[in-house]
Amino acid sequence: MNINKIVIYLTIISIVIIVGCPTFYKVIKENHRRLYLVTNKLIIEEAQRCYNQGVCKTNKVTLKMLYDEKYITEKVIDPVTKIVYDENSYVEIKEKDSTFYPQK
Repeated sequence: MNINKIVIYLTIISIVIIVGCPTFYKVIKENHRRLYLVTNKLIIEEAQRCYNQGVCKTNKVTLKMLYDEKYITEKVIDPVTKIVYDENSYVEIKEKDSTFYPQK
């Protein structure tokens, strides 16, 4: 092969790697963010429903309460690491926004 062709091929491969790696990283990072968002929304919505219906009395609703009261029927797992959240993980209910505090 001609040395010019080798240089051209190496340049093309380098450009693909330089552009591809950060793009791949951003796609994976955004996917993880969305997976956490969906899981957190499910838990927060069920905790708010339990609290608003008067079943859960405190503004700190644990996953154990949600499991016991059948608001969530399956164990909730971390969508990225696939580890089950501890039953002591809780949602703090507030007027404007509630927050989920996972514990593994």
